[in-house]
Amino acid sequence: MRFLTDGMLGKLTRWLRMAGHDVVYVGELEIPGEKQDPYLLERAKRERRVLLTRDVELYRRAGKGGVRCLLIRGSSLPSQLREISHECRLRIEINPEKSRCPVCNGELRRKKKEEVKDLLPPGVLRGRRTFWECSECGKVYWRGSHWENILKTVEEVGR
Repeated sequence: MRFLTDGMLGKLTRWLRMAGHDVVYVGELEIPGEKQDPYLLERAKRERRVLLTRDVELYRRAGKGGVRCLLIRGSSLPSQLREISHECRLRIEINPEKSRCPVCNGELRRKKKEEVKDLLPPGVLRGRRTFWECSECGKVYWRGSHWENILKTVEEVGR
């Protein structure tokens, strides 16, 4: 799915990208605060993106303007992901083969160790064969010690 998120949803943005969704985050754009709401409404409508917000007034304006919008009520990441999963009928899964870059939203490409060896410290290369590189920013990802925590969060979403 394609989403557009307001400035209060940076962490959620990163997780939706890891789950493979195309997410534009207004917090990454250089738009003055007073111009963000009109920008969000116009872009969501033009690009047919689902607008995600914690701002009740923006949510109401989106509804009046014919913009598909979801008011995020949860305060924890798992509860927010659960809301989106329920309302948008999505299964939240983290699969690096389908993920997008959590930093810039670029598409990830599978890379062999030999292709990224000059980009990473030697310790990271030991014991790992598969890596993913962002097609936009060049950041390299792998299943490291943080992978267990990612899986625990996804499991919590399914409860």
